[in-house]
Amino acid sequence: MEVNIAPALSVNTRTQVLALEFSPYEWSRGLLAVALPTSVAVYSIKFKEEGDGTSEECGQVWEWHVSSQPVCLAWSPNATLRAAPRCLQVTLGSTDHKVTQLTSDLGDSHTAQDILSHTDFVNSVTYNGDSGNFVASVGDDLTARVWDSSLQSQVAKFLLTSPGMVVRFHPEDPDLLLVAEKVGVLRVYSVAGGCSTLSVRCPGPLLSADWSIPDPSLLVAAGAKGLTVWNLASQQPRSEHVEVGGGEKVLNVAVCRSVTGLVATHAAPHTVRVTHLHSNKVPIAAHLKVVGGISWHQNLPYLAVGSDRRILFWKIDNV
Repeated sequence: MEVNIAPALSVNTRTQVLALEFSPYEWSRGLLAVALPTSVAVYSIKFKEEGDGTSEECGQVWEWHVSSQPVCLAWSPNATLRAAPRCLQVTLGSTDHKVTQLTSDLGDSHTAQDILSHTDFVNSVTYNGDSGNFVASVGDDLTARVWDSSLQSQVAKFLLTSPGMVVRFHPEDPDLLLVAEKVGVLRVYSVAGGCSTLSVRCPGPLLSADWSIPDPSLLVAAGAKGLTVWNLASQQPRSEHVEVGGGEKVLNVAVCRSVTGLVATHAAPHTVRVTHLHSNKVPIAAHLKVVGGISWHQNLPYLAVGSDRRILFWKIDNV
């Protein structure tokens, strides 16, 4: 591992980390879901700023064993350890083309419910808003699907022109669904209306995309030639190209949930960088053995990175 700044915390795992995701909700912000080859582990993390100011605290609180290897993860807003009844709820897409919702009360009640099924690989899953009634997923079968947990049924299916790489609900409007396609098309759909309300393009192949929580007008896509950024507040959104490294292929992008304009990228083959879109500062650059997911904490500038059998946490200062 070659880094310009050492991680603030490193946690060992039993097997290789394939993906990870911090909970994006205030009431479960310290929970991190980690996809391993045969299980999904949940860690509870408290950083210095949340405790006595002297050290970080991290411990595994639960683990589900799964029959198919996980590919992607999303936290349900129902998850919380701060109130009774306690609940952990995560949805995952797996190599068996299914979308499964895992639920536990950390006691006697544990369920694994298959809620959606694609006919090819699932690439991304997400929940909508604070209520979390809808779960959406996209995959290589050229579809985006939305499931209503309260009705236990599929409520929408959108046909795509190329494999769906990323799906995200709007941070403030739970009816709006972003679907990013590999060909370089990003569309925003109205789930209730069943139609597209906005479409933008970037050079393909598109490999990742993310919507900014602190600034929902900011949309970022990643691909073979770096990042493409849009300001959706404009009546006619124009794209801006942002080069990463020396023009490297960007495999994954995650927009910081607490600092506007801060993004993390995973560039080929295994380089993680944090870049500020407005100042072009690069406070973190890490060349790792392997990368198994990147995810930001809900309200602190900490980035979690899966790397082989470790979870690395960087704090981003001076941006």
